[in-house]
Amino acid sequence: MQFAIAVPKGALAASVGATLDVLTVASRCACAQGKPPLTWGVFSTQRQVALSAGMTLPALPLEEVRNFSNAILVIPGIGLDHPALNAEADIVDRFRDSNIWQRLLLADAHVFAKLARAHHDAGGAVAASCSGVLLLAQAGILDSRTVTTHWRLGGFFQKHFPKVKVDTRQMLIDDKNVISAGAAMAQMDLMLYLIRKQVGRNIADMAMKYFLIDCRPTQARYRVWDHLRSGEDDVTSRFETLIETSLPDVPTIAEAAKILNLTHRTLARRIVKATGSSPQVLINTVRMRHAHRLLATGSLTLDEIAYRVGYANVSSLWKLTLKMEQTTPASLKRKVSVPGE
Repeated sequence: MQFAIAVPKGALAASVGATLDVLTVASRCACAQGKPPLTWGVFSTQRQVALSAGMTLPALPLEEVRNFSNAILVIPGIGLDHPALNAEADIVDRFRDSNIWQRLLLADAHVFAKLARAHHDAGGAVAASCSGVLLLAQAGILDSRTVTTHWRLGGFFQKHFPKVKVDTRQMLIDDKNVISAGAAMAQMDLMLYLIRKQVGRNIADMAMKYFLIDCRPTQARYRVWDHLRSGEDDVTSRFETLIETSLPDVPTIAEAAKILNLTHRTLARRIVKATGSSPQVLINTVRMRHAHRLLATGSLTLDEIAYRVGYANVSSLWKLTLKMEQTTPASLKRKVSVPGE
């Protein structure tokens, strides 16, 4: 067996489906090229594992994975709307620290984390995407490694798994036989990469063409800057509001601390605790969010937009968009402009 797919209850149906579809198509491509078919199995704690969106999938007993130490262990997105959690929570609430911790405290999370640890310790490769990467962190196999995950989870990793180096700009990272991918549909990128690694580039390229998947080395352009994790901390929310209402005249961090009746050190500590990032990153996030809105109108020049987010010239705006979205202001404007405006 080449691939062992470990599927917890409540796993994202889209992520699991992408895994199986890519394997099926790649296997057919391999056979068409005179190569043996790919082999894989789905494993879970239940014979019929319930996925998101009311779907179910037959599975083999989880303990049988130990018989396939040479296989790549693949964990799709585990889903943060598990049936045992608040299924009615909106998309932002699902990514709050409290909800993520509740998911990781469920018994099956420990079971799958333990499985990943055992497979890794036996010399097997381990791969996960999106929220599935949380289980690898919980297993302790990501310490001192560089990984990627869903961009909304970056702050959680920085706060609660500080030994893990997280780069959510990347779509996929392979660090010493531990492979991680970004948001849920990056599972397809992950599987194509694993097929290339296990079977060969030719088969992976054939599957890629079948699915019309292009090369997506970064997920930075998919970020939604309206989302910010500061809502859970009053001081950080006040700081964020202060920056927003001060634009284009952004106060220094020291000035902001004085306005909020805090010391510079206390303000910085509260922001890092709430967001996993420094005050300057939060300032740049507010600027980026405002720039997005202005770029979407299509009616302002780049010079005008740069001024409105607190920059003296386009060069500074260029550096901001390149750093936070890995693209230029002009290119970003073409992507987000509203037609007809």
